[in-house]
Amino acid sequence: MIILEEPYISDFLLEYLAAHEVPVLANEYAASNSRGNALHFIDTQEAVERYQDGERIYTVSEHALDWIYEHLPASELVRKISILKDKALFRKTVSGLYPDLFFEEVTLDKLRSSDHSRIPYPVILKPSVGFFSVGVYALFNEDDLKKAVFDIEKNIQKWAADFPETVIGSTFLLEQYIRGTEYAIDAYYDTKGKPVILNILTHRFASESDVRDRIYYTSVEIIGQYLEPFTRFLERINTQLHITDFPMHIEVRVTQDDIIPIEFNPLRFAGSCSTDIAYYAYGINTVDCYLNQIKPDFTEILAKKSGKIYSMILIDKGGKEIDSGRFDYGRLYDEFEHVLDIRKVEAPEMGLFAFLFTETSVGNEQELDRALISDFSEYLLE
Repeated sequence: MIILEEPYISDFLLEYLAAHEVPVLANEYAASNSRGNALHFIDTQEAVERYQDGERIYTVSEHALDWIYEHLPASELVRKISILKDKALFRKTVSGLYPDLFFEEVTLDKLRSSDHSRIPYPVILKPSVGFFSVGVYALFNEDDLKKAVFDIEKNIQKWAADFPETVIGSTFLLEQYIRGTEYAIDAYYDTKGKPVILNILTHRFASESDVRDRIYYTSVEIIGQYLEPFTRFLERINTQLHITDFPMHIEVRVTQDDIIPIEFNPLRFAGSCSTDIAYYAYGINTVDCYLNQIKPDFTEILAKKSGKIYSMILIDKGGKEIDSGRFDYGRLYDEFEHVLDIRKVEAPEMGLFAFLFTETSVGNEQELDRALISDFSEYLLE
C-alpha cells in the first residue's frame, strides 16, 4: 500500500496506482489530488490491519511519517524510520564504520552562543531531521557559521509552518564536509536484508559551497561503474542498521579511498516523485519494484542504452516569491535538446516553477551547466 501526501504527486504514479489497484490510504491530500484517477482507497483501520498482516508501505513524502508515528507507534517500521530519519542517530549508528568522521548534534541556542573556534572547518550544517535541502549550509569558516545562524533565525518560523516536526526538527547536525563526487541511490533492502539498487544519479553542483538540489542525472556509464561498489557499500552499512524490507533514497560521497554516507531517507525514493527519472531512463518503475520485490536486470538494460544522460532539474524560484504564471514553460523546449516531461509545481512552499526531465547526448553537457548556474530570470514573462 502507499501513503500519498503533500507537496507533490506525479501523474505517472497516480496512473500506475489506479491501473494496478494499489491500496492508497484515504486522506485529504490524496482525495483532492487524484486528478480523476480511480484510486483504491482504504481507511486507517484497514491500513493498520494490512501492515500488521505483512503488507508493505511506501510513501512519496516524509509528510506521511506523522501518520505512521501516530498509528503504528510501536512497530518495527517506526524503528527503521527513526534510525534513518534522525541524521544524528544515523551517524552514531554507523560511526563504527567511520570512526574518524566528525559530527556533532547542536541546538540553535548552542550555535548562537558557543565558542566555535574548535570546529574543524569545512563542515556542513543541516537540520538533524530535514528534507529537500532546507536549512543546509556549507561552512568554511566562522563567518559562514554566523551568516548561517542569521539565515536560520530569519527562516525557522516559515520552515515550521511549511513542514511538520517529523520533516524539520529542532536540532542541527554539524558534520565534516566530505570532498568528493556526490551520488543519489534509490534502493531497497529485501526481506533478507540484501540491497537492491534501482537507480544511481550524480548530484551536479555549481561550486564547492553549492548545496542545492538543482540537477541530478543518470546514465548507463554511471550505473555500470557504481552498481557493484554501491551494492557492497549498502551491504556493509546494513551490518550496523539491520534493516529488511525497506525502501530508501540514499546520498553518498565518493572519495579517493571510500564511499561515505551523507544520509539515508526512509520509506521513499527520490522525493516528490522525481524517482520517476528511472522510468524515463531505463523503463524502471521504482515503486512497483519495491512493492513487488522486483530486481531490475541491469545487464540487459545497460546493453540497450548508451550515449545519453537523463536528468532531473529543479526549476526553482531562487527563494523569491514569483507567480508561476509568469514563467515561460514553452521556452524550455527550445533550450534543451530533448525535454521528456515538464511537471509544473503549484505548492508555493516548494519554491519551484517545475520539475524538468531531459535527455541529453553525451558531449552536450553544456546545456546542463547552463541550467546549473541560471537563476531562470530569462524565462520570466513581463
